[in-house]
Amino acid sequence: MYKEYFGFKSQPFGKDISTADLFHYEGFERYESSMDLLKKHGGIGVLWGGAGSGKSAALRWLASQLNENLYRFCYLPYPPNTITELYRSIAVALDIQPVYRRMDIYRQIQEQIAVMVQDKKITPVIALDECQMYSHQVLEAVRLFLNFEFDSRDYVILLLCGQTEFRKRLRYAVYEPLVQRVTTQHQFTGLTAGEIEPYLTHRLAVAGVAHPLFEPAAVEFIYQVTKGIFRKIDLLCVQSLQRAAEEKLKTVDQPTVEQALKQNFWA
Repeated sequence: MYKEYFGFKSQPFGKDISTADLFHYEGFERYESSMDLLKKHGGIGVLWGGAGSGKSAALRWLASQLNENLYRFCYLPYPPNTITELYRSIAVALDIQPVYRRMDIYRQIQEQIAVMVQDKKITPVIALDECQMYSHQVLEAVRLFLNFEFDSRDYVILLLCGQTEFRKRLRYAVYEPLVQRVTTQHQFTGLTAGEIEPYLTHRLAVAGVAHPLFEPAAVEFIYQVTKGIFRKIDLLCVQSLQRAAEEKLKTVDQPTVEQALKQNFWA
């Protein structure tokens, strides 16, 4: 209803936004710099942040930016329960038909990557998501997986992505061998108070509405209750637009957002 009422050409706060239309805020620009460093030097990048803080969109953007003639992006969204499951997932992502034994799968992956890097000049970029749920044994296997040519060079770019507790976990001494391989790290914290209004304006414009729909008090209130977390902002804005359309309002004011907020468990 709100889409037709306000004249949107597409859903203004949908998750399927094109990577070309993503909002480049200050934190995102720092992420871009981190990824440039990782591409130049290889190794491991650690990405962490709270739920809905923009990690998934950032990974989609990275995948879209990589030259397919130079990189092969592989994304593993689900945490494996065992080392064998980890190796099988990586093998499938690299178009390998995994064999039965774990060490044989490991050799398959190593051989495939060596061919990609040495013969085809293609660097695999492997992104492991939800790493806060990885067991210690699986994370140790991730580290050993990076050993090529007696550890004399980096064949693979590895992205370890997780929520805030993953970064805290890496501070334990037992993970020192892993963190020594980390080239760069980035924390996703969402938007600052001053970035909320430009973000809303940008998302509305991408959806086909050039004039502001959220009143200044509403924008400030949105930041207060969401703390700049994208998922919360997007959902609350959709709910507010829907309520405003039902009430035949021309703009979204703070009372409308306050009423919409009541629909959310996190409020």
